[in-house]
Amino acid sequence: MLIMDLRYEEPSCTGMRTNRITVRLTDPELDWLKEAAWESKMSQAEFIRSKVFGSKVSQVPQEVKDMFHRLDLSMGKIGNNVNQIARSANASGYISAASIRKLYSLMEDLNDICRRMYEDVMEVYSHGDNEAFPD
Repeated sequence: MLIMDLRYEEPSCTGMRTNRITVRLTDPELDWLKEAAWESKMSQAEFIRSKVFGSKVSQVPQEVKDMFHRLDLSMGKIGNNVNQIARSANASGYISAASIRKLYSLMEDLNDICRRMYEDVMEVYSHGDNEAFPD
């Protein structure tokens, strides 16, 4: 790694981390660090180490975040329908065909969202476009 025109070897990652340093940040800097670490799916310490030692930091693309949000909404709808079907079945002793069709339709939607999410993630990561903060 090059720091101020001097080349330093990156330390090995073996052993326990027992040393601690203190860094003072302004409120906006701390907010930025928290957001950047969260978007990279890392702890703040992992994120700082990755930047100090020159590792590339991955960021989940906005399209994938949107798909996770839609997936979460779809799962909520399915869960709600399952609860309604269970309540109806407990009260009446049977499940209507319309309820089963609705549940099946929601499950197909969920499967479609999962498939598209997988394809999009594989597309982004296969091209190496996942670096959030290039060095």
